[in-house]
Amino acid sequence: MKRDYSRRQVYRTILHLAWPSIVEQLLMMAVGMVSTAFVGRIGTRELAAVGLVGMIVIFLETIFAGLATGATVVIARLTGEGDIRKSKKALVQTLYIGGASGALISFSALAFARPILGLFLSGTDTELLRIGLSYFNLVMIGTPFMVLDIVVAGAVRGSGDMRTPMYVTLGVNLLNVALQTILVPRFGVVGSGTAVALSRFAGGFTRVLVLFSKKGPMKLGRGDDFAVDLTLISRIVRVGLPAFLEQFVMQGGFLIMQVIIIGIGVVPAASFQVGVNVNSFAFMPIFGFSIAATTIVGQSLGRRDLSGATTYAYESNIVGVAVISMIGLATFLLARPLASIFTTDPAVISMSVGIIAVFSLIDPFLGVMNVSAGVLRAAGDIVYVTATAFVGLWAFRILISLILVKFFGMGIYGVMTGVAIDFIVRASMYGFRVKAGRWKHLKV
Repeated sequence: MKRDYSRRQVYRTILHLAWPSIVEQLLMMAVGMVSTAFVGRIGTRELAAVGLVGMIVIFLETIFAGLATGATVVIARLTGEGDIRKSKKALVQTLYIGGASGALISFSALAFARPILGLFLSGTDTELLRIGLSYFNLVMIGTPFMVLDIVVAGAVRGSGDMRTPMYVTLGVNLLNVALQTILVPRFGVVGSGTAVALSRFAGGFTRVLVLFSKKGPMKLGRGDDFAVDLTLISRIVRVGLPAFLEQFVMQGGFLIMQVIIIGIGVVPAASFQVGVNVNSFAFMPIFGFSIAATTIVGQSLGRRDLSGATTYAYESNIVGVAVISMIGLATFLLARPLASIFTTDPAVISMSVGIIAVFSLIDPFLGVMNVSAGVLRAAGDIVYVTATAFVGLWAFRILISLILVKFFGMGIYGVMTGVAIDFIVRASMYGFRVKAGRWKHLKV
């Protein structure tokens, strides 16, 4: 069947796949944002502690991000090949992998909670550590269910179903907002952590339940093969392992950055957390375009449509950069009222406005970086993405930030300079890699 690759049709296809992912990512972001907004009303110390714990939790959960990528890429290829039976079998294997890895991460983190937080909060006041521990333990209880949530959602997206993950995430976030509203005013940070844990449980449980109840090509039932398939598991892990290493490198770098920022002071740490949350309004939509690019490019490569894969790769970048640039401009113009959502501290608000301004200037590079990375992941070129993540984040962001903070006294703006250079370097690396085109001939 001849496909329509007119620009209008290509944009329609990209947006059709992207908008549910964009909405879903915004909703996922809302879990952290709602927690930050509620906790920010309690105090600056609580805001800084929750921000740090959030970074640590993301780091500990990197393995399922890799598994989700592996599931998305493998199932997208199988869907493109027209092998629905094998796609469903791959989905079953992701359930097994996700359940096992989620339980392992959660139990390990709970067992070593104090030493883990002590690595980053040693030298700070004991109250900050106490607040962090109470929040960390509660959030980690819900981690196995979040692992299932994200891994299953990644698998379903590979089949082209972007809406079901969005609807589940919508329900989870409405529950989180309701619980935060009820629990935080009465129990503070403990109430916030409890709300997050309960929401994650509901999300993971619902995500699996939908697989057995919702009609569609990926619906699981009695006639499906639920046996463990080591060959498929190996294939998913083979694709997912480099993605896991990428996230490990990235999140490890983010944690080191958090240590640098905490060392500057509580106000800069809280301000950076606010700035990151506000910039998530721009980042999450571009992440949605990245997911859409991984799905549509992966399916195109599965049916050996190299011309279509190239077209979707280029046009996804164009529309993604346009969207993130417009949102970045909006956050720049509305920086102060947006910052005021998360805190009432005038010093934090003032510093956050400057951080938001820097993010708005470098958002176009963030767009190229993420969409191009999504294209390369779809092709299985994840080793390159991992290597460049290490170069950009560790050799540029961390090293430059450390030098500017420690030797030039630039404080939080030294950190933002390092962030900007990292975005520019990696956007260039990924953009040139996509343009070279060798990714179209890789096997997954």
